[in-house]
Amino acid sequence: MLAATGTAEPASNEPKIEEVFVSATRSGETLAETPISVTITADLELRNTNITDLETLSDRLPNAQLAYTPTNTFLFVRGLGTGAVRSAEQSVGFFIDGIFLGRPQVALFDFLDVQQVEVLRGPQGAILGKNTVAGAVNVATANTTAELEGYLEVLRGSDGQQRVRGALSGPLSDTVEARVAWSRLDDDGYLENTTQNRTDLSRPGESARIKLRFDPSDWQSYGISIQAADIEQRGDSFELSSASDEVLSLYRQFDPQTDDDITDNRTHTDNANSGAEIDGRDLILTGEWQTDIGMFRLLGSSSRQDTISDFDVDIGPVPFLTFPAVENYKQRSAELRFDRTFSWGAISSGLYYFKSNLDLNVDINAFEAGAQSTLLALDNQQLAPVLGTLGTALASLPASVRLGQGTSRHNLDQQQDTRSVFGSAKWDISQQFTLRGDLRFTREVKEGDLFLQFMGTTGPLVGAALGEEEYELQTRRTERDFSPRLSLLWNADDLLSAYATVARGFKSGGFNNLAAVAERAEFDEEKSQTYEAGLRLQTDAGLSGELGLFYTEFDNLQVAALDGTEFFVGNAARAVTQGIELSARWEIGFGFSVSGALGYLDAEYREYVGAPARADSGEESQDLSGETLQRAPEYSGSVQIDFNTVLPWVALPFAAGVVAEGATEQFLNVDLDPIDSQENYIRYNAYLGLSDPDLRYSLKIIGRNLTDEIVRREAGDIAIVGAHFVGVYPPRSIAAELGVRF
Repeated sequence: MLAATGTAEPASNEPKIEEVFVSATRSGETLAETPISVTITADLELRNTNITDLETLSDRLPNAQLAYTPTNTFLFVRGLGTGAVRSAEQSVGFFIDGIFLGRPQVALFDFLDVQQVEVLRGPQGAILGKNTVAGAVNVATANTTAELEGYLEVLRGSDGQQRVRGALSGPLSDTVEARVAWSRLDDDGYLENTTQNRTDLSRPGESARIKLRFDPSDWQSYGISIQAADIEQRGDSFELSSASDEVLSLYRQFDPQTDDDITDNRTHTDNANSGAEIDGRDLILTGEWQTDIGMFRLLGSSSRQDTISDFDVDIGPVPFLTFPAVENYKQRSAELRFDRTFSWGAISSGLYYFKSNLDLNVDINAFEAGAQSTLLALDNQQLAPVLGTLGTALASLPASVRLGQGTSRHNLDQQQDTRSVFGSAKWDISQQFTLRGDLRFTREVKEGDLFLQFMGTTGPLVGAALGEEEYELQTRRTERDFSPRLSLLWNADDLLSAYATVARGFKSGGFNNLAAVAERAEFDEEKSQTYEAGLRLQTDAGLSGELGLFYTEFDNLQVAALDGTEFFVGNAARAVTQGIELSARWEIGFGFSVSGALGYLDAEYREYVGAPARADSGEESQDLSGETLQRAPEYSGSVQIDFNTVLPWVALPFAAGVVAEGATEQFLNVDLDPIDSQENYIRYNAYLGLSDPDLRYSLKIIGRNLTDEIVRREAGDIAIVGAHFVGVYPPRSIAAELGVRF
């Protein structure tokens, strides 16, 4: 087994069965007692191959595609997710230490002093509440300790990557423990912007956390956690992936190097201020009281996240369309829970409260940089084929008016109030069988104040090209839901267990801040029903594994996409996903171990009439009934081989490993345009680690994407005729890290 600094511990001749707890459920359950498919990645595994965030982790996970940018979040589990919509929560809930965060962009921040990352598949509404209709991700941070301990790690790598992180934990008194963690990350980026003569897509950031635990007596305990994090993205994350000859001809008048080759790590964008800044602040309060009648737990939080961004919508060097936005988000939550154990089983019950405020202002600006002589020289025949309907409208105007600045301004002020009551009961039918039932009732109210306004000389033309109409809308949504779950667990012995679960999930509806017309400003709630069965095995011979099968029916599946002319959010009628998840680990001996995870997924729309059409189809909509879902590869997963030993000639612990991770073909946009898909791929990562005999000092060499595969994070249509864009994952990188632990 590897030490926490990524170096080897002396091999043991007797494999040990480790008991892993799932902290997201907040009930003290072990993995064997959890009746759903769960993947738990420990801090050690994250460190070994330099997994710093959910995005770099996702390819290890079967049937999970997790991608982030400062303004777009793609959380998909088993082919189910919401996509790029900033005005609503995702179908996969994101949690830190059990606290639901309505804006998961905080996951962009570097994993800071974590204990483990948990991915729970399937609807989790009965346990974790709304907006977990497809699953949940929980980042469990490291706990305070009664003994003094700490670490410091310094990393340097490709593309100017620099990272310093560390933590210090220990007692302040007989009753108080504290833990402080800090991380700072910087890099140069890996996209050469030929238009601005700079390097784009660096993401420097800094985060810090302070945790205190106060145990005044044996029956009570209190905790406080304060976290602050800031991250900046420099430049756009997009590249031109396909363009017509007319578009390329226009672009090359502004930047002769413009091309649509996504393999050269170059981009060509005009917006000098492109990028984003995110800062977040989180406060978490906990309390536990052990009484004669049971355990009471309180979990409260207050969080805010502010985002300022500005991106180039046309993904090219022409000073045409930009996309500035300002988002201010605040939330508060509280959960009071009661647990009691009986001779026959256990019961839990509680209350949950959540309140949030979102103020989101997004502009679509035309000609923000002013007139350019080259664009003035374009004749009317050039404008229409390149700029589509907007070009046709511009062609009718005098050149002096044509280049006046115009804005389509979208604003949403949203208030949300959610209240839930929940309960569960566990009945130990026998020594081998346990029956468990969970139920949550939720009432949610959302109030939205939306408006769309055209500003400037060409503002109405921008709106007309995007099919927009000015509107002002004040509306209110009230939704109620029951989310039940029933599970049967079978424990043959300490090594073999199985489960069968049926569960319903719910995600509330909401408002689309980028709706083109008032009639499309709201979308409805989505619901799911899942049937799942699984088998877990852990042997004394060093072999462990899990096999799960699932079938899920979705109603009113929420989808989001940019179809080239409109930022669309709506509901598909019905969808079905079914598949298999398999994970295993084998401690072979002689220092070798093999682990892997494989997901098989069959996900399709059973009925979806009126889906967004492909931009080049000439149609307003299409029928996707019977077609596959976006971000739903048929196969996904990883294989890892590790070797741990003590080098005989120097008596130093040594570790090495290689990881293969990948997925089969998947569509990245809801219109299922093949040009915006990702083909089959496999990426390889590796590490080498060496430490001193006491495991205090360590050196690691880490390589990611060693074969330099081009893998798309996102893709879609550009609001210009015949053009498409992509965002890609980082290219090959090599890094070295020095660490000290005490």
